[in-house]
Amino acid sequence: MLPSELVNRVRTRLFDSHGEKSKAYWSDSELLEDYGNIALDKMFLGVRKLITDSSTLEDNEGNSLCQIVLLPSRADYPISPKIIEITAATITEINDTVGTILITPMSIKTVAEMDAQYSGWRSAGAGNPSIIVMGLDTDSLRIWPTPLANDTPPPVMLTTTVNLTVQRFMLQRLVVTSAGKPDDNVKLTFREEYHANLIPGILAEAYLKDDGEIKRVDLAAANEKKFEEKIESMKDDLSRRSRTNHGVRTKLAYR
Repeated sequence: MLPSELVNRVRTRLFDSHGEKSKAYWSDSELLEDYGNIALDKMFLGVRKLITDSSTLEDNEGNSLCQIVLLPSRADYPISPKIIEITAATITEINDTVGTILITPMSIKTVAEMDAQYSGWRSAGAGNPSIIVMGLDTDSLRIWPTPLANDTPPPVMLTTTVNLTVQRFMLQRLVVTSAGKPDDNVKLTFREEYHANLIPGILAEAYLKDDGEIKRVDLAAANEKKFEEKIESMKDDLSRRSRTNHGVRTKLAYR
């Protein structure tokens, strides 16, 4: 669904109670940039698994998304705020002059888990990285142990990268053009059958606009409830798809 189609379908619902006046009460900018992006954020945070990504290197602002290039003696690395959750990680090393490649799984742990399992980990020396620590700072992660400085080659460490699989937001926000119309160059980059589920989320925000003629707390609450039901339905659907796909992969593995 294009952003313009999304706005038109929202307006059709608004016409039910406000007729043509809805065009004066709510601009396309409000419905899309304000309420649309609020609904998107709620949907992505509620479902979490709308977009799984293991290949996009950077977000649109150049922040690390699915790949981090490690530097000797550096422990902390900024990551994209578009990441909701890191679900898997590996470290790839090309660690000698003939290009031997090693790919090793990494663990992902919280600060609390590190404190419980590794006493004194915060002041530990450098070593071979094996764990990603989340939660020390916003939009950053820590590599533990800190990557060693390679002062005495050989072997010469040519490249070391951490490769992430993440659940993330869309990389672009919904916007209007300079003419105030929905920008259809911005795509809804998750499953198309879920696009219409944004409509009650946008309606819930629209009916809370602080204007005596249009504020309808009852309609806002009804649409918010419907939106929450849609989110739960998407979670169930994605879980069912995941179980089905896992079963297919397992059967193929034993052929």
